[in-house]
Amino acid sequence: MRFYLVDKITELQKGLFIRGIKNVSMTEPFFTYHFPRYPVMPGVLIVEAMAQAAGLLVELSLPQENYRKAILSIVDKVKFRFMVRPGDQIILEATIENLSETGACCTVSARVEERVLAETMLTFSLQDVRGIYDSFQDGERQSLLKTLLRDVDLTDTDERNC
Repeated sequence: MRFYLVDKITELQKGLFIRGIKNVSMTEPFFTYHFPRYPVMPGVLIVEAMAQAAGLLVELSLPQENYRKAILSIVDKVKFRFMVRPGDQIILEATIENLSETGACCTVSARVEERVLAETMLTFSLQDVRGIYDSFQDGERQSLLKTLLRDVDLTDTDERNC
């Protein structure tokens, strides 16, 4: 099963910052078993949502003719402060601390309303994926990006295929 854990990007400053949201619905498939009578979003999926937002920021910050994808390499000192329940909306924020040809470091936080839910430092390696992605996967990715970025003003940055 593939989890897309970022529902929408609300702000993007390429090379700097991203903000997105994850709406947590009672119909999420993971609530079936985690836990049947007391549904709680698994911490590993909160980290995955944070990594998806930060990874998207890293990839969108690369030069236009780019064949590299951000691969999560290190999750450092993640701290969770409370449980996420159905009906919560998680605000995901990531800031690039360092970006090079081979990788990136981002500070990432997740909030529910004004409460800090989790914070971490994520490190990504940048891997050339030519020959790994096929045209169907690339088309699927383009469609997903258009949906995620539908309300973000990209006029001050380059609009491109990602």
